[in-house]
Amino acid sequence: MAIPNGFNPTVDALTVIGATTGIKKTAVVTTSDTDTLTAQESGSVIIATKSSATQTFTLPSAATGGVIFTFVCGHASGEILINPIAGQTIQTKATGDGGALVAPAAGTGIKNTAATNVIGDHVTLVSNGVTGWYTIGQSGIWASQ
Repeated sequence: MAIPNGFNPTVDALTVIGATTGIKKTAVVTTSDTDTLTAQESGSVIIATKSSATQTFTLPSAATGGVIFTFVCGHASGEILINPIAGQTIQTKATGDGGALVAPAAGTGIKNTAATNVIGDHVTLVSNGVTGWYTIGQSGIWASQ
């Protein structure tokens, strides 16, 4: 949000327009096999703690811009798979230090596999208001599904 030129916070009032939900992040610790997320859950930090197999998360439509989710590896023996809905995309990097672009085909997700993950690996995705999800922060190794 841009602050207007000449704005004095001790004198002037600032009007915020739009939703202010998601300011406080909700931490969700889960061992569920699958979870279909909604835009109303935007701002959530999902800690995947399943001790084996894959935990699959399906993102809501990216058509609402600014929807944001963070996924965290909470158990090194599990795999995190994050899928967009059909026809939508996710773009990230292979590693947080700027590795190769990971841009799976539309409708295909990204994963943090049990073979390479470390507790604390994470990715934060934000919707672009059209059909895409982009990474705004990450650590660990992420790959195409």
